[in-house]
Amino acid sequence: MLEPWGPRAEAGEHPGEAIQAMADAGFVGMVAPEEYGGTNSSYLELTLAMESFAKYSPAIAEHLNMSNCNLILPLLKYGTEEQKQAWIPRIVSGEAYVAFALTEPEAGSDNSAMKTKAVADGDYYVINGQKSFISGAQESNVFVVFAVTGETNGKKEITAFMWDKAVSGEGVTVGPAEASLGLNGAPAHSVYFDDVRIPKENIIGGLGGGMKFAMCGLNPGRCALSALAIGIAQHAIDITVEHVKNRKMFGKTLAAFQNTQFVLAEAQTKLDAARLMVQKAAVTLDQNGDAAQICAEAKLFATEVAKEVVDHCLQFFGGYGYTKGYPIEQMYRDIRVFTIFEGASEVQKHVIAKCMGIR
Repeated sequence: MLEPWGPRAEAGEHPGEAIQAMADAGFVGMVAPEEYGGTNSSYLELTLAMESFAKYSPAIAEHLNMSNCNLILPLLKYGTEEQKQAWIPRIVSGEAYVAFALTEPEAGSDNSAMKTKAVADGDYYVINGQKSFISGAQESNVFVVFAVTGETNGKKEITAFMWDKAVSGEGVTVGPAEASLGLNGAPAHSVYFDDVRIPKENIIGGLGGGMKFAMCGLNPGRCALSALAIGIAQHAIDITVEHVKNRKMFGKTLAAFQNTQFVLAEAQTKLDAARLMVQKAAVTLDQNGDAAQICAEAKLFATEVAKEVVDHCLQFFGGYGYTKGYPIEQMYRDIRVFTIFEGASEVQKHVIAKCMGIR
């Protein structure tokens, strides 16, 4: 399904065919109930799928996090029954290719700095503003767009809207793809909204409910992306083990050197510990437990470990590891963003400390 598409997506070809195949197989709507076309899977099953797909194309697999965690889960919690019926089956089937338009040039982790505005005009809201680093924006026919709709006691009221190209297509401009270090198969774009009219019935979660919508899938998303990072690092270890068994230096294989054995043994041990932490976080979510702390811990530990592991693995390839065309080189570039998005490592430390009662 994904393996042939990995290099094609990396080269800039949109993997719509691969994503549709994932939708047809039920992965795009794993967390959706069967009544909306989903498979009603657990969070643990979602993390296992994310880790497995990482071997073939983490850029394409990231779409599973977007569809399941950022879109379907919040719609299930905050959407009306009419909205659930209208949107979730379309997302699950692949008909609606949705982008999550939250981040702005000056509003990343700090959403209180959001400048995009939505002003009421009869049965519509008119939206103006700019979003940045929006994955999949070029191909998306639906956006969840967040905009300021008012202010109460000096605090901005942020609301979530569903923009459908077929209904409100005018006024949206997607900029060129950002020249990113990694995950080139999931290009990010700036998106400009100029007097875009969206029907009031496309508000999800009510006026001022935008951040509840955005935060709803945060903990599951941290779990899913941590599993994706683990999958990349495990693939790095696997190909490195085969490499050191065959690569010779000073008359013996790299595998025969104690340093090689110790470095890779420690890498696998740390990665297995990270995997168990992520799976514990997923099980906590499945049991409806308070998962904020364990999900933040899993995201912090797993992504930092995965980054470290891939770095150590690349070292065993020497100059070849630094050469484009070798899988480890792409893994090294791809893994870097995982300590940044869905909450940077510093944000996770803040969340953990808060959960511990440290203020």
